[in-house]
Amino acid sequence: MHQLRHTVLLFALAASVGVSAQGRAAADQQDREAADRITALSSHLQFDSDDPEATSRLAELGSWTERLVDEVDHYIRSAIRADEGSQRIQARLRSVLASNAPEPEHADLPLAQIADLSGGQSLAVAYTVVRGPHHDWSTIRGYHWDADRFQLVATTGDDFGKYNATGEFEGYSMFKAVLPSPLKNELWLLAWGQAHTFNGKRVRVRVYAFDGEKFTTAWKPEDVFNADVHVTGSGFVIDHELLTATAYQKMHDVYVLTADGPIKTN
Repeated sequence: MHQLRHTVLLFALAASVGVSAQGRAAADQQDREAADRITALSSHLQFDSDDPEATSRLAELGSWTERLVDEVDHYIRSAIRADEGSQRIQARLRSVLASNAPEPEHADLPLAQIADLSGGQSLAVAYTVVRGPHHDWSTIRGYHWDADRFQLVATTGDDFGKYNATGEFEGYSMFKAVLPSPLKNELWLLAWGQAHTFNGKRVRVRVYAFDGEKFTTAWKPEDVFNADVHVTGSGFVIDHELLTATAYQKMHDVYVLTADGPIKTN
């Protein structure tokens, strides 16, 4: 009897490993197919200012961006599962968007974060679409797990008509990071980026809260200059220069997160 039970357990384990391997192979195939489609779409977005077709390519940026973002939404809806975890989902998203990876000084790689919010399992995703010079398009998007798939439910105010603007980050690059949320049922994100064509380093910083249904801008300060941003265990730090009547003054601003938004502590 003991031998029979042991044999049954071995067969069950083998079947489980087989299903897992088959599932991973299917996911890898989905990723390759999505990456190929995104690569094809990206080719219409990436060009130099001296390209003889630059004018026509610029006029078509909106429509090609829309198609690429729709493709990413479709990929998340059809290929990503809530039980994969943030690290796995982020790695897969970065893989399918590899052909559209931004230069490190302009933006970082795609971010993905799973959270159990008031409405259930939710996913926040943020990435930059690399386009012609000074026209990169960034987006932060929220999804809700609905029975067997993620459905797009919210964004941070992007222009969904023509995809020619990025809401609060229009004309800016965008970096992003997950913040330690001060509220149990909200996911907080920090986003910051440099103005594309400003003569110097003008940086925009925002804090967004996602409750599983909508994004709220939790913090919207004035732009800062020559700034570097760092996330801490309780909030973030902004090192920047403040323009006075005669010169720039170096500033080291430390923020902690509260339910009412970031509070400067120094």
